[in-house]
Amino acid sequence: CAVDSEYGDSVGFQKVDLLSNTTYDMFRSKDDVLSCMEEPSWDLFLEEDIVEKLPHLSKHYDLLVRIRPKSIDDLADILALIRPAKMHMVDDYVKNRKKTRRNLYKRSKGHYFKKAHAYSYAMMIICVVNKLSESRIIF
Repeated sequence: CAVDSEYGDSVGFQKVDLLSNTTYDMFRSKDDVLSCMEEPSWDLFLEEDIVEKLPHLSKHYDLLVRIRPKSIDDLADILALIRPAKMHMVDDYVKNRKKTRRNLYKRSKGHYFKKAHAYSYAMMIICVVNKLSESRIIF
């Protein structure tokens, strides 16, 4: 739905943008964004030259290689894990994703990353990966 942000705040809605400010220039139109909303080649998240261009993840190449995301769930989890209050969960996550995922989005020490934000950012990053891969020759 489209609700003015001032009205949305008064009724408890939260505004979540799909694209970050750093990614607007990559896309020419709404259709361009929509065409990038498809399953990516997950191996692209293991290529350092791609990862260094990704919002939120550019400095986390080693973590991406360690976790090897294969789904939007994995990618959202990585975005939650890189938050300071959750970094201590990385080893547990690598050992058992499903078990650790149950506690990943819970408030701890006053800090947490909302699951809705993690998935929104993950989808934005998937769009960026797909857009970047359009301009490369992949064998």
